[in-house]
Amino acid sequence: MTKINFLSPPKALLLIATFLLVNITQLSAQSQQSNTTKIRFVQPTLEKKPENRGAPTDRIGAGTRGDCPAVTKPLTALVPLVSKTANQKQVTTGTATTEYVLSLTTDEHPTFWFYVPYAPKNINSVKFVLLDEKNNSLTKEPIPITLSNTPRVIKVNVPATEKPLEIGQYYHWYFLIDCNPQSRSEDTAVEGLVQRIVPKDELTRRLDTATPRQRVALYAQAGIWQDALTTLGELRTRQRQDAALATDWKDLLESVGLENISTEAIAPCCTF
Repeated sequence: MTKINFLSPPKALLLIATFLLVNITQLSAQSQQSNTTKIRFVQPTLEKKPENRGAPTDRIGAGTRGDCPAVTKPLTALVPLVSKTANQKQVTTGTATTEYVLSLTTDEHPTFWFYVPYAPKNINSVKFVLLDEKNNSLTKEPIPITLSNTPRVIKVNVPATEKPLEIGQYYHWYFLIDCNPQSRSEDTAVEGLVQRIVPKDELTRRLDTATPRQRVALYAQAGIWQDALTTLGELRTRQRQDAALATDWKDLLESVGLENISTEAIAPCCTF
């Protein structure tokens, strides 16, 4: 007959405790690794290429005669520059690629972010315009914005009362600052394209169980810039003293070449 040896209670408890300690240590290490991983934006593969009809290629503000005060950092849209033909062969061979101020979103009424370098006293008016592919305005009229607490990063929400973005269509937006009440033709402006998409099923499943901070990384890895930036921006607005979120914000902006804006404060909000 085979003799079965049972561990004495003390030895069994020791083994269980050792097992639990090893697993807890591994989970802690995994958690720390997850928390220290930099959030980086991965350029998406565009299913639909934007038409080259004056598509914006610069996220830095420009004006006809520069009536706004001279600043160290210019008006800047917090948007990536995305290659029209995201092709690794082009990158490795040094072939020139066309980059557009372009971002993706899953939101019907997305939020846009800008660095405004001017004090409110130097601004006459601020407007936001959103046009569809037929050059029709999505909003009933340009959205007027009243700024406070600038120079800072601000957000502009497309009101839920306006028409929602349609899936697959590229929309052309303009953010306009008028520093000269005597001339409308001398606005300082930034512009870009935004496209609403449907996230893949696997991404949707992962988002459903993710924390808000994890969602930022998931959106960024999937190339969905607007949702990544807005999720993180909202977190930072609510938790201004959170150093980890500040690092995430810095890492995300640096991943798209916006190092000079990455440490700028975020304004509480603005009014419409």
